[in-house]
Amino acid sequence: MILFMNTECFFIKIFSKKLKSLEKSVMIQSMIKMIFKDKKETVGCGCSTTTNSHNACPRCKEEGLAVKEITIKSQLKKESLNNLKLSMSDFNFCSNPKCDTVYYSNDGSETYNQKDIKSKVTIKNDNPKTPLCYCRKLLKERVLKMIEDNESNIYEKIKSIISDGKSFCEKSNPKGVCCTKDIRNFLIENGVNLNEPKKQFFSIKSPSNCC
Repeated sequence: MILFMNTECFFIKIFSKKLKSLEKSVMIQSMIKMIFKDKKETVGCGCSTTTNSHNACPRCKEEGLAVKEITIKSQLKKESLNNLKLSMSDFNFCSNPKCDTVYYSNDGSETYNQKDIKSKVTIKNDNPKTPLCYCRKLLKERVLKMIEDNESNIYEKIKSIISDGKSFCEKSNPKGVCCTKDIRNFLIENGVNLNEPKKQFFSIKSPSNCC
């Protein structure tokens, strides 16, 4: 009887250890999935991302992107800021390249065009002096020159440029987000082979002081 009880206790201990080991394994697997999920969804330097706005641009009728107060405050010219009637947190970015409107209020009563903001907008301005990366002051003309000169590894060179140093996209970029998606689209439009799966954006290691 004693032998049976000792044997039973022995198997219970083994089972408990196995159960704890299994629980740890499940936890580790869950953590790994979360890490890879986050990496998959991360685009660019790790700056905060905008969300699609449910409010359409009053001019082109297309939905844009919600932007933060800090973006509006940083991008609107002084005169436009002084004429602002609504809260700076009530605005959106018009993401239609063919529409001259840059920011519009949720209710559509206030709109601001390219002439009203400090920066040239990447997706709305074909001027070669228009930035592709605002934080690094990487202009379209520089990249176009690289393409014209048939430089090798253009994509890798640009990734290296924009990942070097501090990022402050919420202030410098009129969209309020990292520029990598627009850079990628610009390169594709100009015939640069990115050598990566479709719909997968390149990701840059986030600086500790980014946004």
